[in-house]
Amino acid sequence: MEAESRAQVIVVGAGIAGLATAYRIEEHLRAVGSAAQVRVLEAGARPGGKVQTVIQDGFVFEGGPNGFLDNEPATLRLIDDLGLHHELLPSRELARRRFVIRNGRFHLLATHPFKFLTSSVLSLRGRLRVVAEMWTRPRRDDADESVAAFGRRRLGREFADVLLDALVSGIHAGDPDALSLRAAFPKVHALEREHGGLIRGMRARRKTAGGQKVEAGPSGVLHAFRGGMETPVKALAGKLGDRVMVRHSVQQVRSDGQRAFTVVASGPDGEATFEADAVVLATPAPATAGALGSLDPDAAAALADVPIAGVHVVCQGYRRDQVHHPLDGFGALIPHVEGRPILGTLWSAAAFDGYAPDSHVQLRTLVGGSRNPGASDLDDDALVDLVRRETRRDYGITGDAVATRVFRWPRGIPQYTVGHLGRMTRVRAATDRLRGLFVTGNSVCGISFNHCVADAERTALAVAVHLEKSGVRGP
Repeated sequence: MEAESRAQVIVVGAGIAGLATAYRIEEHLRAVGSAAQVRVLEAGARPGGKVQTVIQDGFVFEGGPNGFLDNEPATLRLIDDLGLHHELLPSRELARRRFVIRNGRFHLLATHPFKFLTSSVLSLRGRLRVVAEMWTRPRRDDADESVAAFGRRRLGREFADVLLDALVSGIHAGDPDALSLRAAFPKVHALEREHGGLIRGMRARRKTAGGQKVEAGPSGVLHAFRGGMETPVKALAGKLGDRVMVRHSVQQVRSDGQRAFTVVASGPDGEATFEADAVVLATPAPATAGALGSLDPDAAAALADVPIAGVHVVCQGYRRDQVHHPLDGFGALIPHVEGRPILGTLWSAAAFDGYAPDSHVQLRTLVGGSRNPGASDLDDDALVDLVRRETRRDYGITGDAVATRVFRWPRGIPQYTVGHLGRMTRVRAATDRLRGLFVTGNSVCGISFNHCVADAERTALAVAVHLEKSGVRGP
């Protein structure tokens, strides 16, 4: 057993949520002169979790998130504090152009509801139904509703089956009939609750913005980093140094009679036990459920009920003359009704300068999701063959790729299915009861890079306040 006289904090999980939480905790403790020590225990061989960048043959291949919007102050603060502002890479203007493939054709997505009147992505009847949303009565009860049910009710079946489905596939790799609107898209839910509808809500947003143009999508400009999205992960890991302990898989967190918690991990040299005054669980829901099992079986059961969709990424690099599509946007998503085995393809080098060598392009294709679990059974060669067949069909590709990289995430994206908020209430009840235990990460706080960084900041402050109130400041 590893014991220390000074206060101990254990963060479990070295993804972006865990690393950012540990970094912020240390900042708070230094500010109050605490001698407490923070350790990060990571089951894998490297920090970063699903934030992974591989630079290969001049291509910047992203395995996980490929960018973030600059509308989250916590992310911008972290970038500034890490001295990474000079590494920021804003997307090109054309990255605002998003496409959907329907009936084998690329359709540019309109960013204003009324522009659907001239769009060919929906039938005339489907477009008129979208406009009729202004006169659709709002739902006033608090019952949880699926994303698909909401879309059909307010915007019509065609919109839900084509555009809403593609959006959900691109963000969550999920099934709109299973995902909770309130949990997965809380801002959309709020528009109906507060304004009676989506179009009315957008009009209200426009008034608030002083008459400036307000688009249907999220605000902010998409950014990445010149060296890829793993740049802040490497910076955080560098700041934390050997306090990040890889290949340490936490098996259990239990109460200890002498200190608040005991953390049991399986390490390279066998079982390792750590005493802790505070524990932050920043792991995927199944791992968090396992760690919590002996402390709070109900919270563990709630987390175990969070499905995780397997998502796999195949990155391909080609010479520009091999690809006959103009690639004049961010990428193209494919709704489930198309019956295709891929979720869509992002055109990374079209969105970000330097993500491919000169005179080359990059295609980043997503495979799997909650409705295609069989993709996880394919080996790398089979995944590459599938993606090459599909992308050749869509993009008129000739010849072989000059570079290819496969990223496999059998437990990829947590699915906020109907009932998710109730499950999270049970988890919060456990952390309220077990003083000094905190839970964060994309299974509980939102799935995006920004969500994880923002919740890390809030969690770190809560840990510091807990130690202060508990009188645990170290010697």
